[in-house]
Amino acid sequence: MAVLLSAFGARAQEQYPGGIAYGPKAAFNIDAPEGWVLVSSLTASASPAPARPNRFTSLTEAVAEARRLNETEEGKLYDFDFSSKVSDRIGDIVGKCAKDSKDSIRFDLVFVFAGDGHLAQVLKSPDSTEAACVAAKFENFRLHAPPQPDWPVLLHIELRPPLEERDVKGKLYPLEPSVITKDRELERKALRAERDKNYDEALLLYEKAIKVKGNFAPFVYQNRGMLYLDRAKASQDRKSKIADLQRAISDFKASIKLGAAAKDQLNRGLEKISTRANLEEATKLLEEATHQ
Repeated sequence: MAVLLSAFGARAQEQYPGGIAYGPKAAFNIDAPEGWVLVSSLTASASPAPARPNRFTSLTEAVAEARRLNETEEGKLYDFDFSSKVSDRIGDIVGKCAKDSKDSIRFDLVFVFAGDGHLAQVLKSPDSTEAACVAAKFENFRLHAPPQPDWPVLLHIELRPPLEERDVKGKLYPLEPSVITKDRELERKALRAERDKNYDEALLLYEKAIKVKGNFAPFVYQNRGMLYLDRAKASQDRKSKIADLQRAISDFKASIKLGAAAKDQLNRGLEKISTRANLEEATKLLEEATHQ
């Protein structure tokens, strides 16, 4: 998954009964129906698909193309911008659209942006009133001009009962840390620098955030690990690729270790949603690179 990390759009000091939403480079509380957890993510890694068509005639076709484009540099940047725009709204929207639902919910939406950035088309899961409701809430949504006209972005939504994880005393873990430490602000700045391709500045900011030893350290390590992983995948130099993969693996392991010791659901859930899969990918790529 190309996922979630610590919340540029998060409402950090608000508590919601629904749980936590995770997305690429974001994790945030949601206002879902009481007793439910929302998982929200933009696209996922996938093998390259055929060249992009001008229009989409099916959800399956649009999902495949959105995933293919998310593997490109320009696609990652456009998805990042989309995520930053919707992160403050998606929890409330899904919560309202699913307020009468009694069963678990899972659906996909693909937003297709025209050359000037206006929303030209929304493809949604069939037979889902919740998908239709969420799509309608974005009717007038607009972004900056995409890299090409008819640019698709995938939004995957899952709403399900939460896991009631408790501490050794039997008490439920809170949704997120009770104290918002400085590392969260530094990480947001690092994400912005990374989005602007200023990787040296991003790494310096991540390092400052790590030195804080704050409540969001699992997310800081996860995000920095993803920077190293993405850079390694793009590198043509074998030595640099191996070095970045080793750094990524180290960061993912640190994130998992710190998350397991955390006292809140936000940090404890990160491994299940993202970090473990990223660690496995980096490990596999390192094995391939060292045996070339």
